[in-house]
Order: sequence, then structure tokens, then C-alpha cells
Amino acid sequence: RRSASRGVERESISVATAVGTEGHWGMAGCLLGDVGVEADWQAFAKEWTKDAASMGLLMLSFFTFFFTFNQMACATVRAAGYKNKRVVLELGSCSASLIHCTVVSALTYYELCSQGWGVVSSSPKFDLAGVNTPTGNATMIFCIAYMLADLVYLHRFAPGDTLYIVHHWATVVYMITCIVIGRGCLSTMLCIFLGEVTGPFNNGMVISNLIIMETRVYDRVAGRLNYFFACILWTGFLFIRVLYAPYGVCWVLGSFYLGGGKGSEVIPLAARVVWTALPVLVEYGSFTFFGTLTSDLMRGWTSDVGKEALQKKKKG
Repeated sequence: RRSASRGVERESISVATAVGTEGHWGMAGCLLGDVGVEADWQAFAKEWTKDAASMGLLMLSFFTFFFTFNQMACATVRAAGYKNKRVVLELGSCSASLIHCTVVSALTYYELCSQGWGVVSSSPKFDLAGVNTPTGNATMIFCIAYMLADLVYLHRFAPGDTLYIVHHWATVVYMITCIVIGRGCLSTMLCIFLGEVTGPFNNGMVISNLIIMETRVYDRVAGRLNYFFACILWTGFLFIRVLYAPYGVCWVLGSFYLGGGKGSEVIPLAARVVWTALPVLVEYGSFTFFGTLTSDLMRGWTSDVGKEALQKKKKG
């Protein structure tokens, strides 16, 4: 069994290397192949996406993991002495988010590279209307489970956070539609990867901001970390969301799904309209956030407590 497993792994990595040598289109074995888990991930995905029952059980398992992890993180924060209920709950949510964005960034990047995606131009094999792969379905299920678990928190404790709630539900609808149709998972991989790759820095900024809210000290280590993460996030948003995504996501998806891309007719028109419109709406939100973050950085403070102190100084 070990010998056969190693043979499959070597074959998978060889195929990945061959795809990667086609040009600048990517490294199919990137990350997962480098750490030796590519064959395991493929086998896992194939087993757990073979039918609807398996996918449902997989989603339930991932949902249970994220929900439980959130609760354990909240308990850990309380045990550390944090009293502010909002801070405790949001730190728990951010902890689960950090796990999700890190893992899903690696999984979506792998899926994109293995299908010939490139930042500037993609391989002819990169088919936005292609049949979903087992690993693509498993990645979407992982992401849907996280979104649903986080929505439990948002609806219960942060019902006023409309932007995140709408974002999560829109993402869930996009991916479930893709799974039901059985095609187009590369469009979701593209959106998720470019959306989540900056997630670790966003979480770093939010976590440091929550620590400052608890301690009310904004001009020491946590405050400096908050500004540092904000600078990195601003840079990531500038290159990914502001400069690249309008073309690399909105134009690419719109021109393919609504502009007569080869093979796009196999996907229902309603789905193609939704898949084209949602990234545009997300881009609008990204530009709004980028403008706010730019303004905060120029003022010198990015934490909520720091901005409050700055306003008091101006009034004084």
C-alpha cells in the first residue's frame, strides 16, 4: 500500500511539474506538492465528494470544526482575563477566520495553478466553464462551512454588521450554485484566492485592534502592530483589489460568461449573471474600504481607540 501510495504521489507531482513548465502559468504542485500532501489531498477530496451524501457529511464536519474552534477560542480569551464581551466574541471569530483564510488561500492557489491559471495570461486548459474537480468541490465545501459557522455568530451577536452578512451569504450562494451545476469552480477559486490571500493581515489588524479595545492602550506594542498590519493590508489591497481585480476578476469573468466565452453556454444564464455581478459588488466594497483605510493611515492611527483619541485632541 505504501509503495502504491508513493507511486501515485510521484505521478501527481510529475504531472504538476509538467503543467508548471508550460510557461509562467503557475506551479501546479505549489505548496501542497512541496510539503508532500498533494496526493493525500486529491485522495481525500475524491472520497468525500463522490456523492451528495458524502459532500453533506463533509460540510457538516467542517462546520462543526469551525463552530467548535470559535467557541474554544472564546473560552481561551475569557480565561486570559478579557472582560469585554464584544472583544471576546470577535477574537473567537477572528481565530476561526485566520485558520480559514490561511488554509483556503493555499487550497485555491493549488487549484488555480493545477488548472493553468496565470496572473497575466492563463494556459488554454484554464476553463471557467469546465467540470468541477473533486479538489475544487472540497475546497468550496470547506469555505461554505466556514461562512455558515461565522454567519451563526454574525446573526446572533453582530446583526448590524450588514456588509459581512451580505458578503457571506452572497459567497455561499455563489459556491452552492457552482456545486449544484457541477461546473465553473475555477471562477470561485479565483474570487476566493484573491479575496482571502490578504486575510491573515486583515485578521492581524482586527485582532490587534480588539486587544487595544480591551486594554485602552493604543500607543504601545499593540498600536504599532495594528498600524503595521494596516500598512501591509493597504499594500495588498492596492495591488490585488484596486489594480488587479477589476481586470483579473471582473473583466475576465464578465467577458467569458456574458461575452460569449467558448463553452460558457453550458452554464445557465442566470448563474452566469450572478457570477459576474457579485465580484463587481465586492469590488465596490473593496474600493470603499481601501479609501477608508487610506484616510486612517494618513491620520496616523488605525485602531478605533487611537482614532477616538485623535478626534478628542482635535476638539480640544
